[in-house]
Order: sequence, then structure tokens, then C-alpha cells
Amino acid sequence: MFPSKVSRVLVLTSVVLLFLVTYTTLYLYHSVPPSYPIADSQVAPIQDAAHIPIDEEPPATHVPPVVDTTGIETTDQILPPPGLVNLTPSPIPTAPDEGSPQEPEPHNERPDHEEEDHEEPPAQQSTPPVESGSSANAGGNPQEEEPLSLPDPKACVEDLRFLVRSSIDLELTERVRYTRRYIQPDFSGGVDRDDVVNITDPLIQGDIEVDLYGCGDAVIPPTAPIKLHVPQPHPEATFTHLIFGIATDYSRLNDSIRPFSHWISGTGAKLVAVVTDANTKSPGEWGELQHNFNLAGINATLVKPIKDSFTTSENHFSVLISMLEYGNSDTQWYGLLDDDTFFPSLKPLSDSLATLDHNVDAYVGTLSEDFSAVRNFGFMAFGGAGAYFSRPLARKLGAEALGCIERATTREGDTIIRDCVYTNSKAKLTILPGLYQQDMRHDVSGFFEAGLRPLNLHHWKSWYKEPVEKMAKAVNFCGDCFLQRWRFGTDTVFSNGFSIATYRDGVESIDLQLMEGTWEKAEGRDYDFSVGPLRNAYPADQKKSYKLREAEIADNGDLRQLYVRVGDSSAGELDQVVELIWQKH
Repeated sequence: MFPSKVSRVLVLTSVVLLFLVTYTTLYLYHSVPPSYPIADSQVAPIQDAAHIPIDEEPPATHVPPVVDTTGIETTDQILPPPGLVNLTPSPIPTAPDEGSPQEPEPHNERPDHEEEDHEEPPAQQSTPPVESGSSANAGGNPQEEEPLSLPDPKACVEDLRFLVRSSIDLELTERVRYTRRYIQPDFSGGVDRDDVVNITDPLIQGDIEVDLYGCGDAVIPPTAPIKLHVPQPHPEATFTHLIFGIATDYSRLNDSIRPFSHWISGTGAKLVAVVTDANTKSPGEWGELQHNFNLAGINATLVKPIKDSFTTSENHFSVLISMLEYGNSDTQWYGLLDDDTFFPSLKPLSDSLATLDHNVDAYVGTLSEDFSAVRNFGFMAFGGAGAYFSRPLARKLGAEALGCIERATTREGDTIIRDCVYTNSKAKLTILPGLYQQDMRHDVSGFFEAGLRPLNLHHWKSWYKEPVEKMAKAVNFCGDCFLQRWRFGTDTVFSNGFSIATYRDGVESIDLQLMEGTWEKAEGRDYDFSVGPLRNAYPADQKKSYKLREAEIADNGDLRQLYVRVGDSSAGELDQVVELIWQKH
């Protein structure tokens, strides 16, 4: 009996010792089964523990230092027992900061079909250390990349600070090829604005490489200034005889304040805007929008829709009723615009309207350049270029506007206006040269490089993307010199405020009297009646363009323009920048 009893005791003791050894080993190397959690710990489950294949040699001498729950590194090293040399423990997570959530790490438990947009943001958790060379945190959150620092203008010579400042928004490469030229304008009232004068010397020469992150010792090579004949700046004037109306939502209207301020601030002209979603805005939001217009120096009146059921197109016409209310005896012309109608200056528009009699019924505007749009919508003033009414016609239309909207057979605002004009007056559309609907999509280089003198621009933030406000800074400096053209050397055409274009086969190979058909559908015949005939668009290997991307009037009155050509990053090309400085004095 006694020997048998001793054997049973030894067996039982062995089982207990085996259990303790196994449990202790699993605990030390984070392989505790999930059914035995340890309080206040963040332990990776078994399936996340790294496993070294049998045929690999495990590191026998180095074990990462253990971090205790106080966050202090200990120097004791615990070597794995001989029977577990093929297991590599997961790193022990550092203790979380006091007050941080103590939840287990997520382990991609979200179902595969669940959408990312509906995923709840993870709770804040401590991040375990990542081993050198690891591509991701095992079972943890991905590490966030540190944001790249921005170039500091103060780290560069003063002459390059405008370039460095602008490079942030323009997202230029860290190093650029840079050219600077000074222009001495010869202001004259007798300049033939439409003549493309030839300048013998090249425009782009003497470029240097500039490190935008360290240009404190950059030296800009001197070049001879270029003398160009340009028109006189527009004289200061007020336009109290003009009032404009638009209809758009709160957000788009707020975004339009800056471009509006270019052409209407401080001019005496009035703006009446129907805020189409006014009923969803609080008094505070309403007041903030009005305050923003006031800060911009715009004489704007914000109104609510006359009827809540009106569409934007119907509000586009009904705003005329409010315009008549806020006009006065000085008002001669009432213009209905789109919220992306832009005027380089009100002076040319006012001068053009002055050639017409505002004391008789007059309906003024222009057609779309796209004849397919004219076929679809008819002969009318297209709204992007504006529809302008003399005072007597505006009064007639204001009295009939609600009835015309109710009886309309179409929902398009421009056609409702046209039908109302023809039903209630004998006025017919008068096309005003220089107005453009600009129904052109994508690349509109051909339009802007044709030497035109547009009274307005349109679609500039939807059908195509161009910084029209910055482009039109040239108007503030030299009036009608905006988009004036010059030839330089044998291969370059400069269109002021838009581009510098170099042609592989030389300028003599192109007909500058024809507009280049660069936009979508230009290869058809629908544009011939308005801006044609057209010449074919040049492929990229035959024409290299630097587009205006930034401009400012400096404190000393100089106009500074940046023309940028984006380099091919796949070929290792740097961005190229040409800065033109128009000297006021």
C-alpha cells in the first residue's frame, strides 16, 4: 500500500509541476489563452504571436528588454526554456498613460463586407514598440507619418520670398528651375492692343536651380529689362448706374465673395443675391454672410426667395423684382448673372453698354459659342455672359416676372426670361461684342491665347479650372493689357496674364490670327460661327506652356506674376517657374 501511495503522490506532484511550468511559460511569452485574461493587461492573443519555423535558427542570446507596468525599462533578461526555443514572443506593450482607455487592441474583427465609411473610429490605445525593419505594428495601430515641413520664406533672400510663399499653395517641387525677367512698361494711349509685336530677344533665359528649403545664399543672375508698350491703366471710376443680381445657395455665395470683390468692391455698383437655401440658415449664419460681404467692400443685399417652391432657375429671374426695389434713379442697367460670372473690370462693360440707349427697351447679352447649345435652347442671352435690361424694360419684366414663371413651358431660367421679354415687349436680343458664355470644357488655352479682350469670363471653376482673379491682376496694372500678346525670339508667344508658350517648330509655323481649338468638341464645326475658323491643337511634344498660377500687386506698385510648368516627376524633372516683374516706376 505505502509504495503504491507514494507513486500516486509523485504522479500528482508531477502533473501539478507540469501545469505550473506550462502556465508560467505561456504567461511570460503572451500565449495565455483568451479564457484566462490578466487584469489591466494588453496581451496579444495566441494567433498574433510570431512563430519561427523549425528549420530557422532562433536568436539564442538576445531578448528584448522587458518593460514593466510603470513604463520603466528593466535590465533583467529572461531566456526561454529549452523546450520553447522555437517561439518568439510578441513585444510587451508599454504601459498606457494615466487615464487612457484600457481596452484590448483591435484585431480586424470588422466583417469584410462592412464599409469603411461606416467604421467607428478606434478608441485611443497605447502602441506597442515596433521592431526595426517591421512594416507594420503587429496587432496595433499604424504609425502616423510626420508631416513634411513647409518652406520658410524668411530662410531665403528677400527677392525670392514671393516665390517661396507661393510654392506652398502651388505644391511645387522642393527644387525648381527659376527664371526672372523685369518688364518696363511704356504706358501709352496710342498702343495697338491687338498687334502682336515681335521682341528679338528670348524671354526665358538665365535660369537657375533654386532650393525652396534653403535659398538664403541664392544669386539671381542679372538680365536686361524688357520694354513693352501697353495701354494706359483704367482711370478710377464709379459705376452706380449698374446693379447685378444672382441666385445661388449659401455656400457657393460665400465662396464667390473673393472673386466678386475683384470687380465690384468699391465701384459703387450694387449686388442683390437670392440665397436659395436661406430658410435652412440661422440668423447668425445670415449675419455672418452679410458681414463677409461688408468686409470685402461689396455693396450687397441678401434676400430670401419670394416663394419657397422656386427652383434656382426661377429665382434667377425673380431676383429682378428685388433689384428694382433696391435700385434708384441712377440705375440704368440691370444685369442677371450666374454665380461664376467674372469681370476682369467693370470699366469695359460699362463703356460697351454706354453705346446703347438705356432709355428704351433693351435686352442685351450674347449666345453660346457652341452652336449645338443654340440649337437646343434657342436665340437668347445665355446667363453666364449675363442678361442686361435697360431701366424701362426691367420695370416691365419686374411687373410680369411671377406670371411669366407660372406660365413658363420650360424650367430653364434663361429661356423663361427670353419668353417673358418677347411676350411683354418689342425688344429683341442685342448681342454685345466681348461678352462670352464660354461653353468650353477642360483645356481652354486656345481661348485665352487668342489675344481676345473679353468683357467677362465664365465656367472658370467648373467646366475648366483657371485662377481668373490672379490672371486679371494685369488689368489693375495696365488696363487692356490683360491677354495682350507678344512674340519673343523665334519660338515664344507671351499672353499676358495667362501663359508663356514655346513652339518646337517656331512661331512662324503657326497662324496667330486663328484661335487654337484646345477644348473638348473643338474639332467639330459647332464653334466656327462664333470663334472660328480654328487651328488644330498642338500635341504636348510640339508646344510647351508655362501657365500663370500666382500674381500680386506689391507694396511698391509692381506687378509680380509666376508662370509655372509642372515637371514630369516620373522622369525626374523639376517644376519650372518664370517670374515676371512689371515695374511701376
